[in-house]
Amino acid sequence: MGKQKKRLFDPLTALMIIGIIFAILILTNAFGSGDDSDNENNDIESTETVGEISNDSQPFGYDIDTEPVSDGIIDSDFDFSIEEFIKTAENLESTLYESGGKDPEEGFNSSGFVQYVYEEATGIRMPRIAGHQKELGEKVGNDFLQEGDVVFFEASTLMSGIYIGNNEFMTATESEGIAVLPLENDSFWGDNYIGAKRLTKEEMTALHPSSYSNHDHPIVSESMNYLGTPYEFGGNSLEAFDCSFFIQEVFRETMDVYLPRVTIDQYKVGDDIPEEDLRPGDVLYFSDVDVETSDREEGEITHAGIYVGNNYMIHSSRTEDMTQISFLNDYWKDAFTGVKRFDNMSLNDEAPLVQEAASYLTTPFKSGGSTPEDGFNTTGFVTYVFEKSRGQVLPDNSRDIQNSGTEVNREDLEPEDIVFFESGGNLLPGIYIGHDQFIIATESSGVTTRHLDHGDFFSDKYVGAKRY
Repeated sequence: MGKQKKRLFDPLTALMIIGIIFAILILTNAFGSGDDSDNENNDIESTETVGEISNDSQPFGYDIDTEPVSDGIIDSDFDFSIEEFIKTAENLESTLYESGGKDPEEGFNSSGFVQYVYEEATGIRMPRIAGHQKELGEKVGNDFLQEGDVVFFEASTLMSGIYIGNNEFMTATESEGIAVLPLENDSFWGDNYIGAKRLTKEEMTALHPSSYSNHDHPIVSESMNYLGTPYEFGGNSLEAFDCSFFIQEVFRETMDVYLPRVTIDQYKVGDDIPEEDLRPGDVLYFSDVDVETSDREEGEITHAGIYVGNNYMIHSSRTEDMTQISFLNDYWKDAFTGVKRFDNMSLNDEAPLVQEAASYLTTPFKSGGSTPEDGFNTTGFVTYVFEKSRGQVLPDNSRDIQNSGTEVNREDLEPEDIVFFESGGNLLPGIYIGHDQFIIATESSGVTTRHLDHGDFFSDKYVGAKRY
């Protein structure tokens, strides 16, 4: 017999090699390149503190059969067309990606893109965070997707996008910026798609500022004028502020109600309201919100918002980075502490001197200061307000002020009386504004509101009051 030709592989080895190659192809298709998954890894959806993001990490279900009741933005009462909505999204194509970005100038992440398009095209104030967007709306099966529905994807983080029809959607990716992508037949987006949501008519109404323009409670309608104002912890101006300044400002401007500057002190005044009696215009207070980023202790009141009805509030939000309308989800319900109503604290425009004094809130303290331009000390503030409001010239020394006027017992105090405090041999005057509160110029906070009984400094230093 001749010499046999040597085989490169025996049949069993060949089958094993084919099987390994087939398995590699399946795994590659299932997991994709990994590029887009890493793209969103530093997105704001994954960097927010626990609590502000819903912990609902379970996919809410890929399906084709769920038909929503709502017609979504196609059938809203607001002045826009679905064509304008889609055009707003398409005009942003190729805008750069930016982790945490929320406008064309800085770029977008996925949820920032969704929020921007909804507000720009419809006026609807969608939440900033993909997890919060996912909490809204009805589930939509793939057979019932329509333009404007919000689609969701979950890989290393939760991402959102806008369905634009023809089995396509738009979102922000790190590699392409704002892009039009196929919902299916894509190694990343198709495999990580977890479902879609469509806003209900009630949600669209609750999230649109125009719904409150003629509200029965003036606080609700006035509060909408502050939407979009940047958030700044400790902010004391209309350029940027925090939750308690927002509450203080809206009530002062709208109802002639004067509240303390910080939430923990605001919660000590006003009427306590049972949760079942909650109504628009009431203020909701929450504990342990953002404790890890402040000097507050666990269990303290740390956040507040104005209730606007139907389980929504308006508040200056750190997470949203601005004043925003928010749904009272499980996070807020868990942090909820109580309700306050301040309507009965209104001075009803009957104390113009108090209004004048309040107009200088946050003016810096300055030793010897007696004008808003230079700053105030305690005596300079009181004398300036009396002269400005009444044309009345008081002595420029606090002892001389105390030695004039008519003495008033504490239980008989009225707005516009002058209250006095003794500290370290110094006599410190302030202007009484009602409800055991007064306005005074302090070294630590400038012109501010304080309470006669609450607080570490003034509560045990009250020595009397005079009326002029």
